[in-house]
Amino acid sequence: MDTPEIEILLRLIIAHLLADFVFQTNGMVKGKREKGPRSSQFRWHIVIVAALTYLFLADWANWWAPIGIGLVHAVIDWIKISIKKDSIWVYIGDQLAHFISIIFLWLLLIPNTLTEILDLTYFEWDSKYLLIIIAYIVVALPSGVLIGYLTKSWQADLSEKKKGESLKDAGKWIGILERLLILTFIIFNQWEPIGFLLAAKSVFRFGDLKKGKEQKKTEYILIGTLLSFTLAIFIGLLVQLMVN
Repeated sequence: MDTPEIEILLRLIIAHLLADFVFQTNGMVKGKREKGPRSSQFRWHIVIVAALTYLFLADWANWWAPIGIGLVHAVIDWIKISIKKDSIWVYIGDQLAHFISIIFLWLLLIPNTLTEILDLTYFEWDSKYLLIIIAYIVVALPSGVLIGYLTKSWQADLSEKKKGESLKDAGKWIGILERLLILTFIIFNQWEPIGFLLAAKSVFRFGDLKKGKEQKKTEYILIGTLLSFTLAIFIGLLVQLMVN
């Protein structure tokens, strides 16, 4: 497969990840859920999707592709909002639908046959860099959202804790940083620091909790940590397999 063609797919994926996880604020998500397509937050999100698609596609004469992906993205988000249920399966289904639409757009943009398209074994350096960028975005944000859904059933047991016992969003940023570090270590084939990172986090996060006999919170943090490490290692190994 020619490198420029695989790069088109990777650029479209980066545009989606940035639009859905980096440039979509909590306020935008809340506005979309409350008012749906009528909200300014919904419209702004679709504008950002189309703008980033146009920017990363870098085919300045092509307007139909960004507009098309924006409209499809709007329909998928509207369906998700209409379901009125926040669960891991809705989240996975939403993202799967977005990626299917991206692949469909990619197939429309390139002339190659399906057999050639499925040959993903050839990557030049530019494509490798794009894959690494995608991996960093995925481990930083979508993985955190997935972990949140997987541990949601236990969060209610901890909701009665007094406010002010921990820094706001501290756990979220700790998870993001640890997954970014793990991915970096794997890319450079350095496995020893991952064990050190897990040991260090165990000392700082679990020691005080056990002394305080907060068993539920200890177990919750342990589960979240292991999920975070597992996802980061899996994505790191996947990247190694694809770029080597």
